[in-house]
Amino acid sequence: MIYELHNAQQAKVLMDNIWPEVKNNLMAGHKMRLEIKRATRSSDQNDMFHAIIHQIYLAMRAAGSDWSSDDWKRLLIDQWAHETDRKIGKVAPSLDGQRVVQLGRQTHKFTIPDATEFIEWLLAWCAEKGIET
Repeated sequence: MIYELHNAQQAKVLMDNIWPEVKNNLMAGHKMRLEIKRATRSSDQNDMFHAIIHQIYLAMRAAGSDWSSDDWKRLLIDQWAHETDRKIGKVAPSLDGQRVVQLGRQTHKFTIPDATEFIEWLLAWCAEKGIET
């Protein structure tokens, strides 16, 4: 189960409520996994930046680009990361040494503030390039 936590009181109530089930499973010899991590970008943010990237893809395709929407997504993330002084990903030689493989940032790991900033950056980039969103 995944729970979204918004404040300490909510977290305390949740932990108190799940403790009996966790305890019973552990006492019965079942291994359990508890994962606590910061929230990542929301579904609405995800939908929004994918919609903007799709508009960019359509505009660039009309201008003659043959790159896919996913190609544009990778290029835009890389440019955003570069312009905002974020760690850009890595490149590595392919296993057979014949190509270069991009091991870049992935949007599913964006924090909520990262996703917000990326959306704002995309909108500014589109405005600068004359792309309607």
